[in-house]
Amino acid sequence: SPFDLIFFTGSGETGKLVAEQAAGQLTPVILELGGKNPRILDETGFSEAAIRDIVWGKFLNAGQTCIAPDTLFVHESIFEKAL
Repeated sequence: SPFDLIFFTGSGETGKLVAEQAAGQLTPVILELGGKNPRILDETGFSEAAIRDIVWGKFLNAGQTCIAPDTLFVHESIFEKAL
């Protein structure tokens, strides 16, 4: 096998193809297929630091990380301040 290990980050469909090809070569595979990563912000956790951390998490590596927030739920009592 030309590879000792394959580390794949991406979609489930492509992950299946990568795993199939690797299995034919008996090459170990690590699949990181991502998923949903929402943030919930209410009045008990609202601060400028919380907003900064959420934005930082989204833009880190152009949003291409497994921990990048993909949805933000903001309580109506702080919606205007959060914007």
